Amino acid sequence: MKKILSTMALSTLVCLGVANAQSGMTAGQDGLHQINANTLGQWNVVVGTGGNVAVDNWAMTRAGVFKNDQGEIVPLYQSNGSFAGAFSLALGLFNWMDAGLNLPIHYDYAGSPSRDVDNYNMNALSRGDLDLWFKAKLPIGNDSSVFSSAVLAQVYFPTGEEGVGLRPRHAWYLNKNITNPYTANAFALALNGIFTFDFSKRGIPLRWNTQIGYLHVFEDDQPDVLLYSTGFNLLAHRLVDLFLEFSGEMRVQEKGYELDPIVDPMLVTPGLRFHINHNIDFGIGLEVAVRTFKNLKYDLDEELKGSEDYTITFQSEHGRKATYGYASTPLIAGAATLVYRFGNDDEAAKAKSDSLLQAKVDSILAKRAAQNDSLSKLDSDKDGVNDLKDLCSNTREGASVDTNGCPIDTDKDGVPDGLDKCPSTVAGVPVDSTGCEPDFDKDGIPDSKDKCPNTPAGTGVDSTGCSSDSDKDGIADAMDKCPNTPAGITVNAEGCPLDFDKDGVFDVFDKCPNTKAGESVDSTGCSLDGDKDGVPDGLDKCPNTENGISVDSTGCPLDFDKDGIPDSKDKCPNTLPGIKIDSDGCPINKKQDLDQLKKGIQFKLNSAKLTKKSFGTLDDIIKLMNQIPEANLEVQGHTDELGSDETNQKLSQQRAQTVVDYFIKKGIDSNRLRAVGYGASKPVADNKSKKGREKNRRVELVPFSRD
Repeated sequence: MKKILSTMALSTLVCLGVANAQSGMTAGQDGLHQINANTLGQWNVVVGTGGNVAVDNWAMTRAGVFKNDQGEIVPLYQSNGSFAGAFSLALGLFNWMDAGLNLPIHYDYAGSPSRDVDNYNMNALSRGDLDLWFKAKLPIGNDSSVFSSAVLAQVYFPTGEEGVGLRPRHAWYLNKNITNPYTANAFALALNGIFTFDFSKRGIPLRWNTQIGYLHVFEDDQPDVLLYSTGFNLLAHRLVDLFLEFSGEMRVQEKGYELDPIVDPMLVTPGLRFHINHNIDFGIGLEVAVRTFKNLKYDLDEELKGSEDYTITFQSEHGRKATYGYASTPLIAGAATLVYRFGNDDEAAKAKSDSLLQAKVDSILAKRAAQNDSLSKLDSDKDGVNDLKDLCSNTREGASVDTNGCPIDTDKDGVPDGLDKCPSTVAGVPVDSTGCEPDFDKDGIPDSKDKCPNTPAGTGVDSTGCSSDSDKDGIADAMDKCPNTPAGITVNAEGCPLDFDKDGVFDVFDKCPNTKAGESVDSTGCSLDGDKDGVPDGLDKCPNTENGISVDSTGCPLDFDKDGIPDSKDKCPNTLPGIKIDSDGCPINKKQDLDQLKKGIQFKLNSAKLTKKSFGTLDDIIKLMNQIPEANLEVQGHTDELGSDETNQKLSQQRAQTVVDYFIKKGIDSNRLRAVGYGASKPVADNKSKKGREKNRRVELVPFSRD
């Protein structure tokens, strides 16, 4: 009996219909969920009530089950009732501004075979959060414009009851800790933009409304939400409209739950809206949740899939907790709206308006009759046919006309004879206001034959209307500074052959297209190099170097020891700086000649120990290094190829190090010395003979720079 009484109560409420569970109607005049940009007019009032109803348990929780505080699964009866509605009041403060409020009324009947459900206070008819709103029409267009727009501000007051119900009525009610189905338990503010396209003002029976808004909740644990709706209304008859709507809410902050627009409220609503009389509207519709299309077969496992990611915790007034999957809307619900209007725009005012309109029409007809009498004598367009008989009363002066006063156009180009300067234009060819073929670029070639219709003014053209190009290089003669370029040569924007490196030799002939600026080049475009040393004349500081002599980057012969004698002629290429030399580049004082001194450095057989005769030579070298403090020496050890490579390498390194160690011991800075062993890798004679091997067993003294 209790279930039957509840169902009857729900059926009574749904027949009243004015507001929906998501976006609210805010005194709209179209559909159920959509909002239009129109206002009521000053002091007009709208009252109404209504909502939606669903009778399946999936409208309250995912798959119609919940877990009690003992962790037990409690199923709901398959046929349970869920209702969301409101009572609405709206007032036109000005012709351009309305204000109003919606007081939601909610009811969930959570019947279950388990009597435990009665202890959770889920079965409750209770109030929701009060919505106070203001809508202002924007000053765009006028009353006859197809397009209009408005802004809507909504303030939600936390007037709803806590700890009752099952399904959260709005997406911003979600709270990871405790979710109250009927209240956000916090203030919220929404700002919306509304756009209406009323094509009925152009004779098309169609109106399209779109709304988009953002809602902020003044509570850290609950998400902000994007509000949206759009709806098409076919004005099928003055008494009935057909509509199709898409509406919903979308969280834009996770706040404990992942973002998923399909999980949030999203509805498709077809329906009818009846205009019972001037004051009363009644609308009905079928709300279909978009999430329904994911599970058309109503499969239980499919419905529960992912529900653990959107688990709601509910706490009753008595502190008992239940958890269940978030159901944002019923899968399918019936919805309705009933609206009553009164105020300035009543039936008497409408009748008065209609009589005034009829009087105005009668006045216009009377004036038109008087005008017809005078028209029989007038010829406004001076075409010889009086206005009363003239079917074309605005003929241009000078045009030839027929007996009906309409222009004659022999060549059918749209320009009347008498005004047509080209009266024999070929059919189908576009013409200008004079009846002649247009010539956009004024080059003397009609556009229909002009293959180049954008030729610059003053440019010579051929019979196709394209710029003349005598040398066929792609540059019109008028712009070509090199009009006789040979065929096939690439040119620049001025029509001259390309010369990338600006050396005077065109790229097509230039074998060296990257010559540095300022360098002299030959007929092939390559830099001149008179002495053939690899350094261009423009950079060569020694332009007459003998053939075959190695040079540095400036083109001058290499001089390793910087003694002024090129390496190619220097018989002593390792002379220390500041030493007096002869014409062969060798020191005049033999005790300053490293190539001579090195011969006096000898070691005991197969040993790194110096012979006694070597110390005099080493002391001469030390004396020389003290005289020339900027001198640095690399002591190089060499062996013949007898013995293993490893032994020769080790012995040569030890011998070089022995000499360096002696120099250091005698006071030479270690930074001025280097010891390097080369083993048998750099012979200066044939290792097959005894004399050759003796020459290969040697010490070299090579100056080096520390820069």
